[in-house]
Amino acid sequence: MLKGKVVKAAGGFFSVRDKSGAEHICRARGALKKGKNGLIVGDWVLFEPFDDDSATESGEGIIEKLLPRANHLSRPPVSNVDQLIVIMSLKEPECDWQLVSRMLIFSEKEKLSALLCLNKTDLVGEKEFAALVEQTEFYPYPILFTSAVKGAGLEQLEKCLSGKCSVFAGPSGVGKSSLLNAIQPGLSLQTGLVSEKIKRGRHTTRQAELLNLNCSGSVVDTPGFTRLEFSDLDADQLADYFPDFDPLLGRCGFRNCRHISEPDCAVRQEIGLSINPMRYDHYKYFMQEITKQEVL
Repeated sequence: MLKGKVVKAAGGFFSVRDKSGAEHICRARGALKKGKNGLIVGDWVLFEPFDDDSATESGEGIIEKLLPRANHLSRPPVSNVDQLIVIMSLKEPECDWQLVSRMLIFSEKEKLSALLCLNKTDLVGEKEFAALVEQTEFYPYPILFTSAVKGAGLEQLEKCLSGKCSVFAGPSGVGKSSLLNAIQPGLSLQTGLVSEKIKRGRHTTRQAELLNLNCSGSVVDTPGFTRLEFSDLDADQLADYFPDFDPLLGRCGFRNCRHISEPDCAVRQEIGLSINPMRYDHYKYFMQEITKQEVL
């Protein structure tokens, strides 16, 4: 059997890239199609290529085994990546900051490094941009400002992609594929326009796909999404996924402080000083959401 990585999945077939760079169109054994063992882009697998030309209608091989994952995101569904790059646009559509925080929580849960890429800077004026920069003060993750149209920030983004396996994640229409096309035009990824009626992007990327880049890195381009729910997060652990709070842990008046209404809370005392107020608002909202789920 050969070892390879799943680089694309569609219609029950999986494109598996072996160590030589050759791709094999494979089917998977039944146990590898559903549940936790369901194959996703980024998975390392063992597969048996077909030698018999008569078997080409069933693909070029059969995947026999899923190898252990270093990490795993459920949305977008991808595994074995080095970093998450959250892509949002400043306009058309507007940046969904709460969705950003949701995605960053999952990156912390899987111990993935993460950064935020704010695209379409060409659509905002100087005053609007200055207000945005002020809004992101004390933000605990690196932020890149880019424009796929004007080429702004592309060199920085390419440096971040170099030598790593990254995943692009964010809503439709924010410019994920456009950024990749601008960095490496030969990819020729399909892009789309934003709906004037609902102010959301139309889906252009139909399934996740792992793409090799000239900068010696690789990136998973993923379909856009606007919803991301917490199904297995514990309210007592939520603060662990906010690195903003790390320097203050252990300094609250109560050992089990949830940083909501308890007296002598070091976290709440630092809102606007070392903690971004918007991020803290997201934390409160998520805490309420999770505690409601725990009651049900």
